[in-house]
Amino acid sequence: MEVYDAVTMRRSIRRFKDIPISYEILKKCVNAGRLAPTAINCQLWEYIIIDDEELLPKVLDTITSLSGMPKPEGGWSSERRPKAYIVVLINTDLESEIGAGRPNTHYDIGLATENMVLVALEEGLGSCVMTGIDRDRLRQLLNVAEKYEIAILLSLGYADENPVIGIASGSIRRWVDENGIRHVPKRKLEDIIHRNKFKS
Repeated sequence: MEVYDAVTMRRSIRRFKDIPISYEILKKCVNAGRLAPTAINCQLWEYIIIDDEELLPKVLDTITSLSGMPKPEGGWSSERRPKAYIVVLINTDLESEIGAGRPNTHYDIGLATENMVLVALEEGLGSCVMTGIDRDRLRQLLNVAEKYEIAILLSLGYADENPVIGIASGSIRRWVDENGIRHVPKRKLEDIIHRNKFKS
């Protein structure tokens, strides 16, 4: 798969098949994140791979919003749930020690996460980057030390949906059609690109 093809094919996936993911593939994704560029080569992140069948629904329950929808009172259904998660952590002690500062740390996390997302896609996996999570509950569940900030929860699995990219005409709000297919409008390239100087 060519890199540009992977970028244009990637979609945020929220429904997954009930097929386990090889731990070797998950490690490969983390390795891709590890190799991402960082400001002053500080490498502040660490990762937790979660693929334990008993732990997966508990992690799912720490998600506070999904597709902009708040968590239902009874929790999320485990049907078509992710088959693995990767939690991206920031070592804040190391961040202070080396003098790395925000927002560089968050840029670095974004680069590492995108590396993992693209490698996952190459391996046939769908993914969804999530920040709407109950970090305190997740910290307790995974026994994460206080010196680590929980930055991202990346959900992974074999896709059981195929969201459609469309051209935005006015609204960029996502929508679901009568067949349950999610549509994701994107702004047109000619509407966002400027050459040599800003055009109004």
